[in-house]
Amino acid sequence: MKGKLLFVVCLLFLSLHFLFAEFPFRTWTSSSGVRIQARLISKNGDKLTIERSDSKQFVFPLSLLSVADQNYVRSAIEKKSPTSSYSRPIPPSTPMQGTPETLPIWSPAIIEKWWFTHQDGDFEKLSNELLSNLRAIWTTKEERSLREGRDFFSWFDHLRWLQLYEKLHSRKGDHALKEAFIEIGKKASLQKTFLKALNPNDKQDVALEIFLSIAKAHPDSIDKYGALAVAYAVVFDQPFPRNWPHHQVSAKDVPFAPSLPSQRFGQMIKAHLARKLEYDPSQLSVTELKFVVDHRLPASELEWVRGSVKFRRSSFGKIFSSIEYDRPRLEGAVFSWPYGNYSLASIQEKGGICVDQAYFSSMSGKAKGIPTLTFVGQGSGGGHAWFGFLKNPGRWETDCGRYENQNYPVGNAIDPQTWQLITDDELGALARGEKNLTGFRGKAVDYFAWALANPKELFYRESLQRARTLHPSYVEVWQKEANWIEENLSDLREKRNFWDAWLKAFSNTVDLKIEGQKKLADVYDEMGNPRQAERIRSLIVKQNRSGRFDLAIKEGAEQIMNKLEKKLWADAEKTYERMVKDFEKTAGGELYYNLVRPYVETLARSGRKEQAMDAIEYLKKRNVLDLGPGSIIGLEMQKLLQKIN
Repeated sequence: MKGKLLFVVCLLFLSLHFLFAEFPFRTWTSSSGVRIQARLISKNGDKLTIERSDSKQFVFPLSLLSVADQNYVRSAIEKKSPTSSYSRPIPPSTPMQGTPETLPIWSPAIIEKWWFTHQDGDFEKLSNELLSNLRAIWTTKEERSLREGRDFFSWFDHLRWLQLYEKLHSRKGDHALKEAFIEIGKKASLQKTFLKALNPNDKQDVALEIFLSIAKAHPDSIDKYGALAVAYAVVFDQPFPRNWPHHQVSAKDVPFAPSLPSQRFGQMIKAHLARKLEYDPSQLSVTELKFVVDHRLPASELEWVRGSVKFRRSSFGKIFSSIEYDRPRLEGAVFSWPYGNYSLASIQEKGGICVDQAYFSSMSGKAKGIPTLTFVGQGSGGGHAWFGFLKNPGRWETDCGRYENQNYPVGNAIDPQTWQLITDDELGALARGEKNLTGFRGKAVDYFAWALANPKELFYRESLQRARTLHPSYVEVWQKEANWIEENLSDLREKRNFWDAWLKAFSNTVDLKIEGQKKLADVYDEMGNPRQAERIRSLIVKQNRSGRFDLAIKEGAEQIMNKLEKKLWADAEKTYERMVKDFEKTAGGELYYNLVRPYVETLARSGRKEQAMDAIEYLKKRNVLDLGPGSIIGLEMQKLLQKIN
């Protein structure tokens, strides 16, 4: 009875697989019809022993197998020499076969043997063979049902690892990092940390080079601080923007060190071991750590902060106001740093305007191992900068220095992995996604990567759909499927259904919701239903008048610009005045930069100077914007009037 129970337990692990041993790999069938893949260890009387990939063994009666399998076992045992040892391992030199039928079940032992056999082989050829094997498994219903899961995607990770190294080697032409590459290739968890963090927009072979360089320079630290090494890899794989850290300071005044990521990694570990950091880097995710390492400051700047800035993580938001505001600069419209050396000590001594306060706060946080980022936004008085930091793992505070008497609908920061804009809303979604991207939802990463590796295959979209089903808020997956639909689908009803599903998935993320609404409106236009399309576009403006009015203004401005393009001057003027009324209480920089200025400039270019001046007078009459002396928008308006005249 005990043996029967053990076999039933074994059958429940259908997603787990067993080592390939001396007996040919085969599918076993129980007397009740359930199939299982197993490695036969021995037969003692009427009892069989099998071994799982984690080395756990199970014993069960031969009678629990199907008649055909019982006959197979008896025949196989009889053919063995009496001195044979069924548990003898495969010699490492045994060549591994290259067909789907013989690709062994993945396990640490199998990968160890693979590297022993193929470490000096042709990785490009081996990659091509493995990709063919995996595609054959994926497109064979029976094979896929047996192997889809950890086995299949572990082999796929192995394939991606090989392909990236081959790309790196073809660019670099040397094997200086080969030993580190092979060693990490044997460590599935560390390898997965790197592969999971990659973005389609990364320079992935450069990221691999950085990661391996860190592993080679710090072999004793790479296992514990793997996420930190990956963060350096995905941030430093591309050049920093030319105007880093911001456009209101000359690059020559910013302290800079051309240190290699491997050096910075070592310095960060040293600071942690000396108890100088507010977070243990080994306990943060790659997504969090990339907001720690995204700077080029020299070690001297970092050490100055650690010795001179006393703010701890619990009260770190107060650091913004510790820098005295330089009001004479604002009143003199001196928006760029005028004092030469832009060291953190200099900012602390001389004070600064909001962008300097945000820079000082953000860099001080990074020096202390706190993930930080700088936000910029438009409020009722014009542009403003503030900062955010990781107050607790998974919890960001994004409004430090964000003035309460100004209306800032959203803050824009930079994602240092791609150097593209990210809003505070998206940062929250990113943090939630990172937190949820484990266990069951973690499989979405595998399906997405498999889809990207097979963009021309028939199962491309199906793989994307599996990924977003497992992780409904996985933005990049939805975006790739949207691109595929635009290029390949002509069925407007199916397009409509996709964008309806998009809206359900992102109902709480305003930017993405509006993107879906705009696409859905376009589909209704194509379907010959302009009334429904116009209803959706009007809804965007209506739903976001008080919250994300920046997006509502952009959508309304887009509609006005379309009217101007069609020379519907009166309709455009009517819509413009209605929008000014709708947003006069929130307005500010968003209204000026995204509606007023482009509207007035377009009218002037079109020979409609009088209508352009009427638009400005209408603003002044309703007292919508702060156009007083010294205000940022007032200065901008003077420039606009000069341009028109």
